[in-house]
Amino acid sequence: MSTALRDRRARAAATHRARRRAGALAAAVAVPALAMGASAPAAAEAGAAPGGAHTGIRACESSDYKLIYEGREAAAGTMYIRFAMSRIMGDGPGEEPCVQYTPVAMHWIDSFEGERVGDWARYDDDPPEPFVVEPGGAASLTVRQPNPLNYPEEDCEPQPVAGIQVYLRFEDDEGVYGPTGGQDVMCSLPGKGVPTVFVGPYEA
Repeated sequence: MSTALRDRRARAAATHRARRRAGALAAAVAVPALAMGASAPAAAEAGAAPGGAHTGIRACESSDYKLIYEGREAAAGTMYIRFAMSRIMGDGPGEEPCVQYTPVAMHWIDSFEGERVGDWARYDDDPPEPFVVEPGGAASLTVRQPNPLNYPEEDCEPQPVAGIQVYLRFEDDEGVYGPTGGQDVMCSLPGKGVPTVFVGPYEA
């Protein structure tokens, strides 16, 4: 099955789940492919949703979540790496629902609190509607990752990574770390093996 067909089917299935579960219109995210470089991609500012949707519900923050690695699939030289963005319960804001806006920013990281490896993730060009994540609930995050073995080693310079780092905003946001068990290597050179990140309502 081609990557394009797989993505279309994944997007269609996610859309169906989102409509059933939360009235959302789609479940795979984001914005146009970002230019290669060291700076973080632009993201939607936390705040009121367009058209006043979800009025009075705060935007989700990185600190609301714990990233839990759930597994992966592979097809046509591409890995699909799945995480649950699990809401952390706690006092105050942790007891409130929050609205998950998209896009989010993501990159691979060489260790916990370590350094970025490779480019910032790109995004799909069909962002979903914002959706509410309840306390104790979750969102889903999938990384579509070209296999580094697709590239000659000298064009990729593969480097071990420990997991991903995800950011919901780009000021005063340390992000949230999602380990993958130290089983991955990723291209460290710009423009090679660039991931794509999808976020949507969670469906077990």
